[in-house]
Amino acid sequence: MKLSREKVIRLSHLIFNQLNQDEEVEFYADPQEIRQEIFKIISDEMRSDEAIDALVRRKIESQKRPIVEGSDEWDVLYRKYYEEEVTRHRKVMP
Repeated sequence: MKLSREKVIRLSHLIFNQLNQDEEVEFYADPQEIRQEIFKIISDEMRSDEAIDALVRRKIESQKRPIVEGSDEWDVLYRKYYEEEVTRHRKVMP
C-alpha cells in the first residue's frame, strides 16, 4: 500500500494522540520526537512491505509458464510467497 507523506504524518499524529489520551501511557520524551519516531516506524514498514511485494511479484513472474495477475492461481501464489517472505523478513529483524 502506498501512502503519501502527509497521510503518514497524519497517522503518526493520530497514534500519538490516542496513546496520549491513555492514562496508563506516560511519555518521557518530547512529543515531537515521539511523533517523528512513529512516522519513521510506519515509513520503514511501508518500505519493507513494498520490497517484499516486488520480490513476490518477481518470483511469480519467474515461473516456467506465465501466470496472469488477478487470476486465482496468481492470488494463491502471491499470498503463499508473501507469507513466506514476511516470515523470513521477521526472523532477520531484531
